[in-house]
Amino acid sequence: MQNNKRDFILIKKTIEAEDITSLFFQTVDDLKFEYTSGQYIVFKPGTFGGRGKSYTISSDPSEEYICLTIKRKGEVSSALIDLNVGDKVLFEGPYGNFFPKIEYKDMVILAGGIGITPFYSIIKNKIKTGFEKQITLIYSNKTVFGTAFFEKLNKLSKDNSNFKVIYCLTGEEIKNPLVKEYTRINEEIIKKYSDSLKDKDYYICGSVGFVNDMWKILKNIGVQENCIFTETFY
Repeated sequence: MQNNKRDFILIKKTIEAEDITSLFFQTVDDLKFEYTSGQYIVFKPGTFGGRGKSYTISSDPSEEYICLTIKRKGEVSSALIDLNVGDKVLFEGPYGNFFPKIEYKDMVILAGGIGITPFYSIIKNKIKTGFEKQITLIYSNKTVFGTAFFEKLNKLSKDNSNFKVIYCLTGEEIKNPLVKEYTRINEEIIKKYSDSLKDKDYYICGSVGFVNDMWKILKNIGVQENCIFTETFY
């Protein structure tokens, strides 16, 4: 369901990682904002000449507040992060259809940096609704300190046997039992943590370069194109 343009009020802010903040909003009119996990809204601050930017909703539809998890990069993102609790904003949406199909298979998720946001919503939603297939998240960041939802994803993995997370760090090597890989996501990593490449859907989200690289790797190892779903952050 499309809500079009709605006014929201900022309820609270939470630091998720280095330069990454979660902003929690509720509608000004107190009416429900309907959306599906993986969808996004568009924010158009008036101070930037009408230019807007899209942000994936990181909350699950059953949660009390609508959450956007944003990395401080550029004028528009900084303007959102710098809002004060109680400030009002106008969002358009929700838009997009980047979410698992009705006929579910095991899911292999490849996330780069802030590209985790749609998947955080999807993973929480699948767990809450009793999704019984395997969800494997392979998540690339430079450092643990820059990894959004690190502790929250660990708890979800600990509490749910059908969800596992593999961290790939490219900017540091630390002694942390929760981090197994210190390399970019590559063909060997995907094969190592996926018992079979068949009968799975593959989801990719991150920068343009990350998405293109992951798509090529999946194609090279024989994954069918109709099993690959992508979302790119600009």
